[in-house]
Amino acid sequence: MKVICARKDIFEGVQTAGRAVSPRTSLPILGHLLITAEEDKIRIAATDLEIGMECVVEAKIEEPGQMAVPARTLTEILAALPDTDVTLSVDESSTVSLTCGTSDYSILGLPAEEFPMLPEIHEEVNLTVEHDVLRDAIKRTSFAISLDESRAILTGILMQVTDDGAKLVSTDGHRLCLQECAVAESRGTVNAIIPGRAMNELTRIVPEGKGTIEVKIAASQVLFKVGETSLISRLIEGQFPNYDKVIPQEHNKKLTIPTDQFLQSVKRVEIVARENSHKTILEITDGTLTVTAESGNVGRAHEEVEVIKEGDDTKMAFNARYLLDVLNVIDTEAIDVELSGESSPAVIRPQGQFDYTYVLMPMQIE
Repeated sequence: MKVICARKDIFEGVQTAGRAVSPRTSLPILGHLLITAEEDKIRIAATDLEIGMECVVEAKIEEPGQMAVPARTLTEILAALPDTDVTLSVDESSTVSLTCGTSDYSILGLPAEEFPMLPEIHEEVNLTVEHDVLRDAIKRTSFAISLDESRAILTGILMQVTDDGAKLVSTDGHRLCLQECAVAESRGTVNAIIPGRAMNELTRIVPEGKGTIEVKIAASQVLFKVGETSLISRLIEGQFPNYDKVIPQEHNKKLTIPTDQFLQSVKRVEIVARENSHKTILEITDGTLTVTAESGNVGRAHEEVEVIKEGDDTKMAFNARYLLDVLNVIDTEAIDVELSGESSPAVIRPQGQFDYTYVLMPMQIE
């Protein structure tokens, strides 16, 4: 195998595919990139057996073939080389030769046939989504994924595809996020639980600007194709909780709160609240929302925010960190908060928007 390509192009491909390289593994081959030369391009692939990444880079192919080269070593060398053409070749002992200008390296690789091939996706469901739609949907849901590995189902995001579009749902048992997504094209219906890591990696490879992401979902795998980059992930097996039962359908109180003012108030109050399990008291009296927190080690915090209120005055306690999470992803000037009692969940939405729902369980006031 022998190929010639621009340093910038192969470096970007190696960096992107390298996101799937396992940092800790008992299998040395998983610390390598598989580079395949064919026709007028090279394919750069990596996997940790849970997610896989593949990038396509234009190149001049002098001799087709494959090589498995250590990801970290190749990335560091390419990062330090000047912007000119790079020549890669491999011999029968799996030693990779890299030349660029006056630089010449020999890198000890592994036999390419040891590399686990990325699975082919024989999709049952296929949909196309705009870049910004899916990126924003992941941003609005990924923070509520559970970090508790003993509850594997909750460590992923449910992608529910129906004839009407798609929904992303996440929950850690204390709060729930639901984001509806418009899709450009859709074929088939499915409930697929996609690992949180895969979704977060997807947001890193989706470029800014207009474009579409092709999503293919099979029985146990999902494929996201963004331009010349593909991300493949296993799906989490199991039954996701029935989220419809968690979302309150009625309320007797409603607040309209300025988003940024509320965000800044909660952020300041959290300085005290974090010393007391992040407990923050929200008390509504007429048109004023009082935000307070107390800690025996720190003291007391008090903030006031002017709001529009429908219904009776009330007093509730919430985790300040969970409030900040949602306020940081809402970009409308105000939020609507629906309440139905101090022990019932609160529903938070961007003002005037019903495609996003955040359900937050309250804390005990005392």
